[in-house]
Amino acid sequence: MSEIAYLLEQKAGLSPEKSQEVEQIVMEHLMAKVPPQFQGMVSSVLGTGGAPEGAPEVAESGGLGGMLGAVTGMFGGNKA
Repeated sequence: MSEIAYLLEQKAGLSPEKSQEVEQIVMEHLMAKVPPQFQGMVSSVLGTGGAPEGAPEVAESGGLGGMLGAVTGMFGGNKA
């Protein structure tokens, strides 16, 4: 499970299946906007490299946290 999918489950209250679906949609959109030579870097920064099950390797950063906040709001997630 990636860090983004994990955070979508925990903060937005999405099911594991829905969080992975949302992550895939967002990643496809981002990768379409990023030049190929930077796609690996973006993937690494966003933590989509496969964090251990149930515990992301990378601490939540400002950029990722901001993006997660926006996604949470879009899906009417938990207000915690």
